[in-house]
Amino acid sequence: MNTPTPRAARPALSVSALRAGSVILLAVLLAACGGGDSSDGYSSSPGGPGGAGGLGAAPPVSQKVTCKDFDFNDVTVEPKSITVQNNSNGTIYPVLATSKNAVNQWLQGCFRSTDPYPTDYVYKLYVNQGEGIPPGGSVTITLPLYSKLSEDRYITWWNGGRVVLADRSERLLGSEDTALTTPDTVICEGQGTECSLSTYSSPVQFPENVYAQLSEYTFGDSVIPAGESVRLLKPDNVGYNISYVDHVYMPVGLGPKDNPYIGYSGSVQSQAYFRNKLGAFLADNATAAGNGWPVYNLSALKLPGGYNIFAQRSGTLPPSDNVPVKPTEGFPPVLTVMKCINDGCTDEERRNLHFGQAVQRMQNLWGSCVDWTPEENAAPYVTDTSVACPAEMRENMKVVKDFFIQNHQDYLAMHSRGECESSTPQVPKFNYWNAMMHIYGWVPYNEGCGADANPLANTTIDQWNHAKIQPMYIHDLQYNYQQQAVKNDPRLVFNPYVQLIHDDLEMNAYGFSVDDAVGFMSELGSGLIFTVGGSEGLENQKQFSYADGFFLDIGVPESKIGHEGEPLIKKYGVCVFNQDPDDLNCEKDKQDVIMPTHSQIAGFRVGTVASYPIKVRFTDAADNLYTIRVNEKFAECNDGDTVCPKNKTSIVDKASCVVVNSRGEKHDKSDGWCGPANPNQQKEKQLTKNHLSFPKPVEFLP
Repeated sequence: MNTPTPRAARPALSVSALRAGSVILLAVLLAACGGGDSSDGYSSSPGGPGGAGGLGAAPPVSQKVTCKDFDFNDVTVEPKSITVQNNSNGTIYPVLATSKNAVNQWLQGCFRSTDPYPTDYVYKLYVNQGEGIPPGGSVTITLPLYSKLSEDRYITWWNGGRVVLADRSERLLGSEDTALTTPDTVICEGQGTECSLSTYSSPVQFPENVYAQLSEYTFGDSVIPAGESVRLLKPDNVGYNISYVDHVYMPVGLGPKDNPYIGYSGSVQSQAYFRNKLGAFLADNATAAGNGWPVYNLSALKLPGGYNIFAQRSGTLPPSDNVPVKPTEGFPPVLTVMKCINDGCTDEERRNLHFGQAVQRMQNLWGSCVDWTPEENAAPYVTDTSVACPAEMRENMKVVKDFFIQNHQDYLAMHSRGECESSTPQVPKFNYWNAMMHIYGWVPYNEGCGADANPLANTTIDQWNHAKIQPMYIHDLQYNYQQQAVKNDPRLVFNPYVQLIHDDLEMNAYGFSVDDAVGFMSELGSGLIFTVGGSEGLENQKQFSYADGFFLDIGVPESKIGHEGEPLIKKYGVCVFNQDPDDLNCEKDKQDVIMPTHSQIAGFRVGTVASYPIKVRFTDAADNLYTIRVNEKFAECNDGDTVCPKNKTSIVDKASCVVVNSRGEKHDKSDGWCGPANPNQQKEKQLTKNHLSFPKPVEFLP
């Protein structure tokens, strides 16, 4: 089976996004996570009691790592933590896993070095191996940036990590995994349970058919500052997502630690409710969107995403695997259907039946809306070409096909120039089948050439480049189930899995590789909190939505541009009126989030609050205190609105906005700072991002 390099189209490992103009803010793009810039290049805060890092009591000295700062001076990097809270009725088996990297950019950034520091192994950290976390229990694992095993061997805990949350321990440990002594720099504490750690090295990650939900994280970022030639570690952010783009198995809620103004991603539904929704999606009736959608060959419901239904279709498992669907002879399939799970298949179907109506409709859609030459060989996969495609959908799908034809031609050209492992392409011809894998994965043709080769961003066809075609692919195709014509004819659904993730399961998580409806998040924080089957343990128990909150942006003074190690803001906080019985009018100076002391971050996110109005306060580097009342939530703009947001003039109470200096007196430039307050909005078809923009700090105003 020829498949594209998995996830090649998702964000490259650790990209720093700097927003030009009045704000320069840190963003972390998570390794292997899926698509567009969900974080908008902005950060919130790490803070909490205990200062930057927000862990309260000082960690053991052995957990602190010394790195080089922007000016090559020694700087201490505090550890970060991962908490797993089990709110389900059964045991949860967590495993953390690092990634392999030919070049370890996090160590390069820490040491300000160009040495590669290759990581040749996946390191797996098992929590209470074989015993797990019981219902109601939680564990907190504190992780340094790295643990040094020998002179040239490191475990980098922060760089492209995975958190595997399983409700069965089967297949979590493989024969290729080798036991190691757990580094004493990694610490675990349990509540309602013991916490012991077991460490293994491995050449591989986990198999897809584990009884688990995959989540991904990256702590900090590694950037090359402007004008520099070596990397710099930015330790402030926590980047995270729940990888529902690959599969969906269990409800996981995920949010930052010591950042209470950011709601959770994912789901806090109960296991039973969540799995009932999966069952309804798969129901054997004509109206179920997922009737005939594949399932993994397991004794519990686990569904593949839109890419994996193609890429894993011909995959097989060892005959010794304990799976419910086994043919009499040969290897059990990776993917099967509920008919076979329920023992309703013939032996031939147990071997070869990998999908049903829902997937066949997707294949027929491409056979009806797009023309295929005989050489492109669509006939084996298309059973009905009578689907009546709306003209716009037909044109959009043709553009996507032509785009990938061009990408394949670029791939062949790379081989002819000798830029790949061999002169013979692994995918010598463009055809229907390999097109389905590449299109639904949004991955380039790069088989045999490396994960970074032939990026879609470099592909161009007549009147279309990647920057134009990807939004169309996202909004007009992947989300087309929202269109009235598609509601009238379910044969037109481009990818029913997206509807399952976003509508049926009500999750703000990736439904496909470049999904932008809140998948990847990048926030300042001292760590991450994962919950299974409920919201208990999360600092903010309201689901995150860009439309609910806003970024408060301040301008970067000209004299501070390029001085990335000089902070602009010390701390901030938000008070909701009529919520705290001891402070109904928000008169107390609530600033409970401490900003980093070694990073220049020109603003923060007020991501998720219980209600409006709210009072926002922050303190700048010169100890001036800023107070702003935000009266109401930003109203979303509609096409044709002349004022955006529609309630622009009533969002900020400028009369109560004030800046007070360190002596407690109103700053003489207070009115000059408050007056230009500018609520503004960035709107996409699936996504609304709000901004509350102010001038640069008062000390720098004319």
